[in-house]
Amino acid sequence: MSTSFTIWHYASFIVISAMLTLAIVYTLKQKDFTQKGFFIAIYSIVALTLLISAITVINTYTKQVLLMNVKNHRFLSTESIIYTGTVRNTGNYDVGQVEIEIEIFDKGLKAQKGASYQSPAFKDHYNDVDIGKFFGFNKAEEKPTSLTIRKTVAKELKARQSKQFAVSIRYPSYFSGYTSKEKVIIR
Repeated sequence: MSTSFTIWHYASFIVISAMLTLAIVYTLKQKDFTQKGFFIAIYSIVALTLLISAITVINTYTKQVLLMNVKNHRFLSTESIIYTGTVRNTGNYDVGQVEIEIEIFDKGLKAQKGASYQSPAFKDHYNDVDIGKFFGFNKAEEKPTSLTIRKTVAKELKARQSKQFAVSIRYPSYFSGYTSKEKVIIR
């Protein structure tokens, strides 16, 4: 099992830890500081923020995965949509886990009276949350107009390697046609 950290992750951790250690030692050696604990806490918060930022930036440049040849087919007999395609690691480092996020939208959404377009996003979000019932958004006749699914399609994807995938999603029976948007998520 390979780790999702690269040499750059470890190097940034070592450098930031060394800077934090030096700052703490320097602070502890000062005799005229009255609130050394406060300064050490600030140094620790700054170091943690730097570490999180460094990991985010390093992941952006070292973990690069492309989503290619994505096709979808609707099967009426099983009321499902099958998505097929390929994920390719274009970076020079291994990727621990690759997920695909598929968002399906109802193509037959009709504009409601009074406005040329009304976004149902607020209603869709609060239909899934218990507080939505409190505000009256959970009515039986209102059905979500979008559906988001996230599935793992590859684990331990080596550098410059590709992997084909197939994902099956239940098709909402009340949709009258669909459009979709796919994106890749790297972990």
